[in-house]
Amino acid sequence: MALSSPNRMVWALFRSLRRTVSGLSRIDDTTEQKDQVAVAVILAVAAVESFFNLYFRTLVETTHKEHTSMVLEDLDPKDGSRPKGLKYKLRHWPCKVLGRSFKWQKGVAHDFDCLRERRNSLMHFTSSYQERQLPGFQVGGLANTDCYDELQPKHAEEALRLAEGMLEETFRLTGVVKDQIPYDLHGWTGKPSGTSS
Repeated sequence: MALSSPNRMVWALFRSLRRTVSGLSRIDDTTEQKDQVAVAVILAVAAVESFFNLYFRTLVETTHKEHTSMVLEDLDPKDGSRPKGLKYKLRHWPCKVLGRSFKWQKGVAHDFDCLRERRNSLMHFTSSYQERQLPGFQVGGLANTDCYDELQPKHAEEALRLAEGMLEETFRLTGVVKDQIPYDLHGWTGKPSGTSS
């Protein structure tokens, strides 16, 4: 069994996300760009979920032990049901464990939730069955791919910014002082303190 610090997988996801975003400027092909933007959106949400799982697991094992069974049950239900999804964890764990909630009406949490929905559209793509009548023939089985076709490089940059922003917001909810947040962000994601996305 390989053992690592809790931040190792979060670092790996953020490292891959940053590499994907920085590589977009070297891609000329529009389709390849969209492919990489889709990867960035998926990685950004995965990175936040990985962080959230590990960070809260660390919190309840150390300073908030009264919530250990709740978090563990949400991650790995003993009744065989599915683990709780990211939306549930984001909305319930901070409130229950920390007594604080993200601001969902506007700002980083709101924008990240929109990013999570975009990721869901890309990953859990549900095909519609549409037909188009053209002169002399009919085409059936067409699917609406707007969620992919609308992607632009700016969406990848935004995904990275929002992923880092959600970690910063989580640190604030935990009570981390403002000057310490860049160092905690570095500790969990590998982003050198004092740099921008």
